[in-house]
Amino acid sequence: MTTIVLTKQAWLPIKRRIIDEYGTKVFLISWVLKRELGFSVRLHIYYDEYNGRVSDIRLDFDDPSYATFFQMKYL
Repeated sequence: MTTIVLTKQAWLPIKRRIIDEYGTKVFLISWVLKRELGFSVRLHIYYDEYNGRVSDIRLDFDDPSYATFFQMKYL
């Protein structure tokens, strides 16, 4: 499994682009997102002793080729 870690600020423009290209149903139904783009989205929250509670967005890809395609297209 390949995971791409993004900040919320970096994720929002990418999410907007995906919605413009595929429509809102991609994010409303998780298996559609997995089928169309090959990943699932999760909000990861952890505790850092210096910054306190920190959250970021993690994109989990089952196939590394989908992760490479995503990086080339959106990052």
